[in-house]
Amino acid sequence: MAQPLRRSAESPAKATRLSPAPPPPNTVDGVESARQLLKKLEDLARKGGTFSTSPDVKPYAFYGSQHVSTSQVIQDNLWKFGFSETARNVLDHMTVHHDAQALVQMTQSSLAAKFGCSQSKISRSIGQLSKHNFAWKERRGVYRLHPLYAYRWGSVKQRKLLKELGEKTLTKYEIVVPAVRNEASR
Repeated sequence: MAQPLRRSAESPAKATRLSPAPPPPNTVDGVESARQLLKKLEDLARKGGTFSTSPDVKPYAFYGSQHVSTSQVIQDNLWKFGFSETARNVLDHMTVHHDAQALVQMTQSSLAAKFGCSQSKISRSIGQLSKHNFAWKERRGVYRLHPLYAYRWGSVKQRKLLKELGEKTLTKYEIVVPAVRNEASR
């Protein structure tokens, strides 16, 4: 059988009223308030919502006395290299179809079929690109595009690849813009 509830002989305690808590200070020992932190997180979510530990990309590098990027100088002076039409097509193909290591898997016969020309013409075109160090053969059917041409100057991908390849490789395959002789100087 259930037992009856017992009541205490003491009188009930008086309820104490609490005063409202003061608002938190903006900073506590240099730490931002929760409200400020929440505002910053909301701003971050509007901009894409990702955190990054990578430094900001530097859009320019000085090439001589000009304030332009190295890749822009190469693009502006691409005509000076005197590439054939097929060589430009092969270079454009490599620029579009490379991986994160700037490697392009292609064979000369597949490129010949793609561009509708002979394999020897493709071979000469790759030779032109190799002569000026825009691309070089890594192994059979695999070519590497120069990082200065493959990626935007100072991008994360370019810096990572330059670090992996090392200074030895970059000095071996340096792209030098050729000087064009002026007709009047002859």
